[in-house]
Amino acid sequence: MRTVLALAALSFSWANAFYLPGAAPHDYHRGDQVNLFVNALTPMLAGYDDAKLKSLINYDYYNPKFRFCEPEGGPVKQPESLGSILFGDRIFNSPYDIRMLENNGTCQTLCLVDDVTADDAKFINDRIREDYALNWLIDGLPAAEMKVDLRNGDLFFDMGFNLGNDDEPYFDTPALNNHYEIVLRQVHDYSNGNMMLNAGPVITSLARMITV
Repeated sequence: MRTVLALAALSFSWANAFYLPGAAPHDYHRGDQVNLFVNALTPMLAGYDDAKLKSLINYDYYNPKFRFCEPEGGPVKQPESLGSILFGDRIFNSPYDIRMLENNGTCQTLCLVDDVTADDAKFINDRIREDYALNWLIDGLPAAEMKVDLRNGDLFFDMGFNLGNDDEPYFDTPALNNHYEIVLRQVHDYSNGNMMLNAGPVITSLARMITV
């Protein structure tokens, strides 16, 4: 089965600056590469009161059964702190080409995959049903997805974002989220022309391909 595994659109917006304790800001100029790193996939809680984790296993992002697009030359494991290792982080580079203040405006195809087998599709579907989340990092800040609290309708940001969707109309056959909108917020230092990211990327993921 041939499928487009990922498409991405990128936009930047301005925001007021803040920094996490112990995190040094990174200076960028227009057109500079902004690296996006990927971490292990983890199970997440569904958004209702009595929700329970459906799995306790983390999966490497580049587990071959996920069929994720790989960077040219293959994934490279990134150095991690002791705390990061103890928390189970497994961070690698990614093939996403993000440039400071360069909005691409439309979705760009990341890669095509020709050999998704029935076994691979079942593995992906099972992980979607177990509510697994993708975890991305930019500038050491985690990606988040805006969600709605079903109990009161409040909007909130949830770290990580769903691998796929098994709600209606995808209850019988889950759908893989393979279209991503990446929004980065930055602040401009007018004294020297530098720009810094001040929050993790906000991801909107869409289900466009049903795995079978």
